[in-house]
Amino acid sequence: MEFRKLTADAFEECMALSEYAFQFVMKEEQREKRQKQFEKHNVWGVYDDGSLGAKLHLIPFQTYIHGRSFDMGGIAGVATWPEYRRKGWVAGLLKHTLEEMNRNKQSISFLHPFAFAFYRKYGWETYIEYKKYKVPTSHLPAKKQTPGTLRRGNPDLDVLKSVYNAYAERYNGMLIRDDAWWKDSVLTEGTSQKAVYYDEAGQAQGYILYEVKERKFTIDEIIHLNEEARQALWTFIANHDSMIEEVTLQAPASDTLAFQLDNPRIQQEIIPYFMARIVSVEQFISQYPFASQDSPVQIALQVRDAHAPWNEGMWQLNVAMNGTASIWKASEPVSEEQTVQMDIQSLTAVLMGYRRPAEMEEIGRINGPAEAISALENAIPVRETYLLDFF
Repeated sequence: MEFRKLTADAFEECMALSEYAFQFVMKEEQREKRQKQFEKHNVWGVYDDGSLGAKLHLIPFQTYIHGRSFDMGGIAGVATWPEYRRKGWVAGLLKHTLEEMNRNKQSISFLHPFAFAFYRKYGWETYIEYKKYKVPTSHLPAKKQTPGTLRRGNPDLDVLKSVYNAYAERYNGMLIRDDAWWKDSVLTEGTSQKAVYYDEAGQAQGYILYEVKERKFTIDEIIHLNEEARQALWTFIANHDSMIEEVTLQAPASDTLAFQLDNPRIQQEIIPYFMARIVSVEQFISQYPFASQDSPVQIALQVRDAHAPWNEGMWQLNVAMNGTASIWKASEPVSEEQTVQMDIQSLTAVLMGYRRPAEMEEIGRINGPAEAISALENAIPVRETYLLDFF
């Protein structure tokens, strides 16, 4: 396989493959915007006799994990012409991209899979699911008076950013959005209406991006930092009751909207969404904020990773009392009876907070001495995963 990093000259060739693989036709007015995005991506292709056969976009992002910023490589636009499929080219691209992310110190990677089983083979694992609601107008929350003010219109970007950032830090796996991402991917021209809730002190505490069309109230994003803001935003939604028949939205999997309704019998669907993969065990864990401990924790960790050999093997993990971690390859053999053993997918799921070590042991995804697994359970902070964005 011949790997090439694609330049601006390859844009049309790359887009032709995307249009064919993902079955869309790009409108002319979108082309300039898409080309600018292409030039910001790290796009790799596989060539055969000078023709592009497969390609992959590696997008530089940052994500929140336990309130800390991690450099993340977003995988997107993976596509192959049908005549080149089942030749191992995508597998080669994924391995090549792992090496690239490792060099770039992007210690974690996210992607939206066309098939979860396919990407699990290469080390990615589910890290988030979200709840999708469809609420009939007759079931909407009761309208309540709140002391603040809701303003509809076009707020300053800094206002939305301040609310989003405070909210995003509460979850593992949310994007740290820069201004370009806000403008190109969130507040795209001609889409959402906007409304912001301000408390009595004039501080923004929540916002909603939405569309009202054909008697449906479609929420793109609803973010509230406290119960007062939640009530104010839902009262605003309910004030559309003469115009709409239903409201649709997504929320974190733990969201309690239905419980708070007088009639909780609404349509709810849990949807597995994105996958994550630890690119570098050493880089990721060295930055990872573990929970504070009463005494230092030492765990021997056996990691299996067939596609990133730098992760494969026995690691010594030490967690200080303040939660700071250090990790290094073990210099001496350690017996299996003394180690916690898992593959890179399982390690990703537990460190992202999507699954707990104890439940992963119960289903056979983690093996090891009970004392060590219990220590790992106590060392990993509890925090829900969520993601509002798509790429």
